[in-house]
Amino acid sequence: MRGVVLVSGLAKEVYSKEGYDIIGIDYGAFVCAKENIRMKAAIGDFDSVNEEQFEMIKTMSDEVEKLSVHKDETDTEKAILYAIEKGYEDIILCGALGGRMDHELANLYLMMYRGYPITIVNQNNRMRVLTKGVYQIHKEYTYLSILPIEPSCISEEGVAYPLEKRTITCENIYTISNEILNETAIITVHDGKVLLIESKD
Repeated sequence: MRGVVLVSGLAKEVYSKEGYDIIGIDYGAFVCAKENIRMKAAIGDFDSVNEEQFEMIKTMSDEVEKLSVHKDETDTEKAILYAIEKGYEDIILCGALGGRMDHELANLYLMMYRGYPITIVNQNNRMRVLTKGVYQIHKEYTYLSILPIEPSCISEEGVAYPLEKRTITCENIYTISNEILNETAIITVHDGKVLLIESKD
């Protein structure tokens, strides 16, 4: 499976995963460049960097796609579409949370409602959407939370608070702060679509 890490502007450090390429998004491309991390591409309108920083970005990227400031898609969505077009199947987005609330919510909406195959990560969290299916969740984080994106039916095994074919709606929040008891939990989405959040303090 081909994987890529998209580095957005709020990244404090560049999330890395063995074998994964790097794409910088706007100021996130400068974050990569100043850490001497080579990028497959740098994408954005680059209104958040100065000329000197932009020159550094160009020297550290195989390709630069400079977008118009006036556009319907965000820089992040353009980068996601670029990654999909290039055939990446696993897309990890870092530096997408914090800062302006509208940007943060827009990034979450891209994951939750557009159906893009992305996982959002920061220093303490990993978030992804689960649709109908069975998932093995390894104990890499302290807490495991599930929030429904639409009315859903789920089961949770191997956790402190197990559930068996429980129907949850967007009003339900009791499915947060669960813990994996041993090494692996089994999450089954019988119907619907949920947001899985793995967190550590």
